[in-house]
Amino acid sequence: MQTTLPYPVFDCDNHFYEPPEALLRHLPKEYEQLIQYVQVNGRTKLAIDGKISDYIPNPTFEVVAAPGCHVDYYRGNNPEGKSFREFNVVEKGIPEYAYKTPRRYEMLQEHGLVGAMVYPTLASVIEGHMGHNPAFCHAAIHSLNQWIKEEWGFGQDGKFYGMPVITMMKPDLALEEAQWIIDNGARTVLIRPTYVPDGHGSRSMGSPEFDSVWALLAKHQIFVTFHISDNGYNDVYARHRIGGRSEFLPFDKQDPLEIVMDVNATAVQHHLASLICHGVFDRHPTLKVGYVECGAYWLFPLIERMHHVYKMQPKMFKQDPLETIREHVYIHPNYEDDIKRLAELIGVENVLFGSDWPHPEGYAVPLDWLNDIEAFSETDKAKIMGGNIMRLLRLAA
Repeated sequence: MQTTLPYPVFDCDNHFYEPPEALLRHLPKEYEQLIQYVQVNGRTKLAIDGKISDYIPNPTFEVVAAPGCHVDYYRGNNPEGKSFREFNVVEKGIPEYAYKTPRRYEMLQEHGLVGAMVYPTLASVIEGHMGHNPAFCHAAIHSLNQWIKEEWGFGQDGKFYGMPVITMMKPDLALEEAQWIIDNGARTVLIRPTYVPDGHGSRSMGSPEFDSVWALLAKHQIFVTFHISDNGYNDVYARHRIGGRSEFLPFDKQDPLEIVMDVNATAVQHHLASLICHGVFDRHPTLKVGYVECGAYWLFPLIERMHHVYKMQPKMFKQDPLETIREHVYIHPNYEDDIKRLAELIGVENVLFGSDWPHPEGYAVPLDWLNDIEAFSETDKAKIMGGNIMRLLRLAA
């Protein structure tokens, strides 16, 4: 493993696996019965407001898929035609996956990283099951944020930047959570990249009702990240499937149509379009946002379409949408993406390195990511591998 480089390496996409107490330790008593870990046919499942979710197969994370075991699958390196499940390598969960132990610090150093943004894993599913009850969702998210503060911190150690979460369902509560996050020293935040439910319907995250939240985050130079998640778009695929389930299951890739449709990419494409088309960056010119573990291939057709619409109706936009992206948006591409093309389109300063460790679709050895940017100069490698994100977090690169 290469660990000595002439520039600092900072990972924008590290993860922890939440133990049950992450959601439950600070959950108000009136909501305690709405999040439960239940036994179903001898296996533990997460039940949210009485509905069991299979989105995360084992929400206790007592066993997990080994770091990096899905890499060949996502690269398309499958000459034997193995099923997705045949790529799985199951291992027992370890404390370092859930908590900031001394060993986790050692691992950070062994991986050649000076620091990492550390995202929750289970949080990618819970918000998608709470749209009918916004007050419950805000309480659950705040409970999780309190646990993250206690167990990981928001970067106070200069190494691990635990990612607090904001749900936008109720703008007044979102503003309150944003202020709490700022008051507790966070420099970055996680928001689910999709439309915003409110218990009765939904609306664009670009709606002016959210301006107070964006304004506060922009004022304090909080880098807003949108991480891939259970985004509510499975119904797009569900309309076309051949019968079967109703919940999106990321580890059950048996229908090629579902993989080709890639509703996750569709969701983030629509999300970024809504922010631009509804003027969020026009109204908040210092706001910086990043799409993490969302890949990049979806961005190219989106830019082409928005550019054409801009030519059709230039007065609907303050400027060419591509220029808005270059000024405000940062992309963490997947290793199978055309990273060179991405950098040429939006600028190398807007490209971020993230390993997704210890998830199975990420690299077991984070610095293997260097193999994907071999064509870049050493100066540009330094920007991608750490300089860009450290600048956004106001850290000395």
